[in-house]
Amino acid sequence: MSSVGQSFFIGLFGASIQQELFLSESQWGALYGVATGISGVLMFWLGALADRLTIRRAITLALGVLGLGTLFMALASGPLMLLLGLFCLRLGGQGLTGHMAIVTAARYARHRGRSIATATFGFILGEALLPLGVTAMLGLTSWRWVWAIAAVLVLLVALPALRMTARRLPRVPAHLDAQGAPVARLRRRHLLRRPTFYAVLSVVLVSPFVVTAIFLHMGALSTLRNWSALQVAQGFIGFALAQAATTWLAGRWVDQRSIVMVFRLYLLPLAGGLLLAALAPSQMALWGLFVGLGATAGANSVVSGSLWAEVFGVENLGMVRGVHTGLMVIATAVSPIALGLALEATTPLSALAGGIALYAVLVPGLAARWLTTPELP
Repeated sequence: MSSVGQSFFIGLFGASIQQELFLSESQWGALYGVATGISGVLMFWLGALADRLTIRRAITLALGVLGLGTLFMALASGPLMLLLGLFCLRLGGQGLTGHMAIVTAARYARHRGRSIATATFGFILGEALLPLGVTAMLGLTSWRWVWAIAAVLVLLVALPALRMTARRLPRVPAHLDAQGAPVARLRRRHLLRRPTFYAVLSVVLVSPFVVTAIFLHMGALSTLRNWSALQVAQGFIGFALAQAATTWLAGRWVDQRSIVMVFRLYLLPLAGGLLLAALAPSQMALWGLFVGLGATAGANSVVSGSLWAEVFGVENLGMVRGVHTGLMVIATAVSPIALGLALEATTPLSALAGGIALYAVLVPGLAARWLTTPELP
């Protein structure tokens, strides 16, 4: 259900919302960015709840906030209510729901990569099916009714069903010192002083930063590259298939080989996809973009989830990934604003794509030098 609060889903309504509420590209991006930024700040503290809440309470909190966001979207009559809706969607969807799922999966140490990959397949299924479904529904009814249907599915179907079927979270093993005494949990202020934390962030934030900006401004990009709404909806299938393939492969490689190897290489498809989107003919550009973004997005979930557990331990996982999620959400708040301004300034797509591609090629190799902790192969 977290798909309802993800950028690819919200972006499908962008053109309709902008037209009815008289919003420009930069205004739409700014509203989305403010809502996402506030939710990201809250995730700094709310992320640690995954270390303490029962799974039923976690589900109630996450889906309750997400459902509230769908109601606000259905009823939005102006920028303020739209802002509230976007805030709840981003906090409940991209923030809490996905965070709780990955933290739970990452605690299975023996097959951590495959556990995270399995949890991620739910996100991928939503990305494969929802764009075509929403596009078809928008051709038949108002965007408000689509959000109303989403509210019913979240609050009256998913929330009760998941509460009934939820099991307890795995117990977090205590870490002991040489005398057998429990080791104190890592505190947030200590985490923020670790260079390794920032080295990992410099790589794992790239995919959500880029994907969110592109999906939210897909309408404007489609106009520039002559892509129809149906072609874009079909492109999401390519995105989901590529994401599924690399999620499965990354999960196996993390468990069987070296997570550092995956960390060094997994941004390369994103770099290639961006260059194709800017320079290739229209249809090749479309599929190159979606497949490249999807391939990197699939590996990103596995890499980030596994690295935090291996570097900082599962007893700190909720807090560490909460800080990561907060920063990720803030990054995805900034990126639509930046791309909106760049598009309005008629910045060439080749310049934007080339700069990000260069970063994606060079930075992972430099950041990997910090991953020398004993827990890593």
